[in-house]
Amino acid sequence: MSKLLIKHLTKHINGTIVLPASKSINNRLLVLQQLIGAPKFIEQSSTSEDTRLMERALAQGNGTIHVNHAGTCLRFLTAYFACTPGCEVILKGSERLHQRPMETLVNALKQLGAEITYVNKEGFAPLHIKGKKLHGGTVYMDASVSSQFVSALMLIAPVLTGELTIKQLGKVVSKPYVRMTAALLQKVGVTCTIEQDVVVKPFVKALDDKLAISVERDWSGAGFWFAMAALATQCNLQLSNLSMQSIQGDKIVASFMESFGVSYTATNQGILLKRQQTILSEAYFDMLDCPDLVPPMAVAMCGLNIPAVFTNVANLQVKESKRLTALCNELNQCGFKVSHTENDLVIEPVNQQQVNMPDFFNTYNDHRMAMSFAILALKLGAVVIKDAHVVEKSYPGFWNDLKLAGFEVETIED
Repeated sequence: MSKLLIKHLTKHINGTIVLPASKSINNRLLVLQQLIGAPKFIEQSSTSEDTRLMERALAQGNGTIHVNHAGTCLRFLTAYFACTPGCEVILKGSERLHQRPMETLVNALKQLGAEITYVNKEGFAPLHIKGKKLHGGTVYMDASVSSQFVSALMLIAPVLTGELTIKQLGKVVSKPYVRMTAALLQKVGVTCTIEQDVVVKPFVKALDDKLAISVERDWSGAGFWFAMAALATQCNLQLSNLSMQSIQGDKIVASFMESFGVSYTATNQGILLKRQQTILSEAYFDMLDCPDLVPPMAVAMCGLNIPAVFTNVANLQVKESKRLTALCNELNQCGFKVSHTENDLVIEPVNQQQVNMPDFFNTYNDHRMAMSFAILALKLGAVVIKDAHVVEKSYPGFWNDLKLAGFEVETIED
C-alpha cells in the first residue's frame, strides 16, 4: 500500500465499530502465560503486528530476534529472556527502535543478576542476552522515560527467587499502564501492590488450569474516534464492547473530549458517541498519564481551531517517532500553528481560510501519526496518507473501519 486518499463527503459519522483488542493487555498476558502458565487461555486476542511479533519471539526463544518498531516487545522481551535459563538471544529492531533508550531497564535487570551486553551503542539495542535465574531485591528505576521499564520488571517478578521492590524515581509517566500490569498480575494470582513502591511477590499459588482472560477492546484506538466525533457535523457512532470499567488509562479520553463537542453514553453494547454543541473556548491537558492520546487530540484541537496546551509530553520524543516534532511538521504544513517546548505542545488559533490540504501527510513509521492525520479529512475535505500500512502495528482494521463510518478510502499508487 503506497498512499491512501481519505474523504468524507457528508461529515456525518454513523454506524458500529468493533475496535481491536488491546495489544498492551495482550502482550502482558503472553509473557505471563509463557512464564507461569497463567492465564491458560487468552480470549479475543489482538491481531496487531506488535502482538504477532511477541508471539513469534516467544515461540522462537533463541537466536537473533527482530521486533521491528515494537518498543513494548523490546522492553518486555529483554526482561523475559534475561530471566529464562538456557536461552541466548540477540534482540534487535528497526533503526528507530535502536534510538530508543534501554539503559534504565538493562541496569535494573543487571541488579537482579542478568547477563546483558550491548551489541553496538551503549544504552541501546541490539542487546545480547544470556538467560539465567534471577534473584529478587530492591531496584531503583528512573520512571520518567517509559512505564514499560517498570512493567517489564513486574512481569518477570513472579519467577524471581525473592520478592521484588521497585522504587520509582523522577516524574513517573503513564502510571495507568503500571496499574494495568498490576491488575493482570492479580488476575492470575500474583500478589502485587503499587502504593509508594511497586512490590511483587514470587508466584506460589497452584495453577488454575481453566483460567481464561478476555482481552479488552482498545481505548487507545477509541481515542481516534472521539477525535473524529469532535470534527464531525453529526455523529451517532457505537463503539462495540468498549467499557468504562476498563483497566486502561486511556479511557480518560471520554472526559477530555466531553468538553469539546463529544457526548458519550455507556450502553449494553458499548459506548455511544454523539456530537454536541457545548465546546470550551480553550484547552489545557495534562498528558502525563496518557501520552498516546496526544496525537488524535492535538488534531482535534487544530480542526476545532481551539487554542490548546498539552503539558507533560516530553516522552513523546522517544516513541515510534519523535511525535512532537512529527505533529508540528505535518500540522504546520496545513496552515495550523503548532509548536513545542521540551515539555509542552502548543496550538494557537489561525485564520481558517489559510488552512489547506497538503500533498500528503508523512507518517514517520508511526501508526498513531497515520490514524491521527486521517481524521483531518473531516476538516480539509480530503487527505492523503503516505505509508498507510503502519496502522498494522496496533489497529490493522482502521482503514476498513473508516469505510464503515462513511469515509471514502482509495489507494493511490506511486
